[in-house]
Amino acid sequence: MNRINIVYLFLIALTTIAISATYLNFKRDYTAITAKPGPIRRGEFFSISVPHSAYERPILSHVRGATLERFTSESNSSVYSFRADDEDAVIVISFSGLFRARKSLSLEFEEFIDSDSDGFPDKLVLDLEDAESFRAWFVNISAYQVIEFSSRWSSQERDCSGLIRFAAREALKRHDEQWFFDSDIDKELWYEKTGIDFQAIPDVKKYNYPDIPILKNRIFISNKGEFTYFADAYNLVRSSMVFKGRDLSVARPGDIIFFHHPSPSTFHSMIYTGDGLIYHTGPLSETDSGVLKLWRMEDYLRTMPYQWLPIHNNENYLGVYAFKFLPRQ
Repeated sequence: MNRINIVYLFLIALTTIAISATYLNFKRDYTAITAKPGPIRRGEFFSISVPHSAYERPILSHVRGATLERFTSESNSSVYSFRADDEDAVIVISFSGLFRARKSLSLEFEEFIDSDSDGFPDKLVLDLEDAESFRAWFVNISAYQVIEFSSRWSSQERDCSGLIRFAAREALKRHDEQWFFDSDIDKELWYEKTGIDFQAIPDVKKYNYPDIPILKNRIFISNKGEFTYFADAYNLVRSSMVFKGRDLSVARPGDIIFFHHPSPSTFHSMIYTGDGLIYHTGPLSETDSGVLKLWRMEDYLRTMPYQWLPIHNNENYLGVYAFKFLPRQ
């Protein structure tokens, strides 16, 4: 268990007059500082109550590893409410007056609550409404890349897992006019071709990338259990997703289908659209960076070779997976 260190530092202008009774009153003031008892988990809120000195009210002079969410001042005390962001948090509150003093208080710090032990914070799992919004944005952003690759999809990430990472980040954002401009997505053209109105799809309300509680922009999980910005296909299937089954009937739009070919060991991922699949082929040769494929499921099953079919008898087929931030369905 780690600890948040909260340092209360009282910087006092020196004076030639010192009265012992005054010192005792001041000492009583700063020792009365209190904070929420018990463990604090990453992303949780905690409050610090600082009594007003008889000489000057406290000032929040330094914060590291925590975010000030609210401040209230009453007649006898000031209350600072913070969100715990980092185990090495330091908070410094200053008085100025007759005396110099320093006080340290440690709060027990625990990692986030993970009741199902999947390595992902319970509080960041989307509700059903947000999950539907994410799935719709994720699938449509991915499919639009058939028309034109977004400049936000880095050329270094143009492969099967890169498409998933790119679309997931963009799907979790707020989609205002600036987003459409920056993403090179023409919403009128998409409506003309598909009948789907991007602006009719609600944004995820719980949080928006990249300002995600606890994680910030690190929404994937590495094979070491650490949150990360980047995850290849192996780490996506191993650590960032939940297995749903090998029958396509369990797949929902926005779920991911994975394959593994052992010689050489290669993982491949495809996005399930509801009636088909989207994927990037990855580099096909030193001179061919690959292409984006969008299939109807019946055409895919009829056309593709056996080792790429999502069927039970195919030992290369791993199954259907979903992001850990989506609710279990």
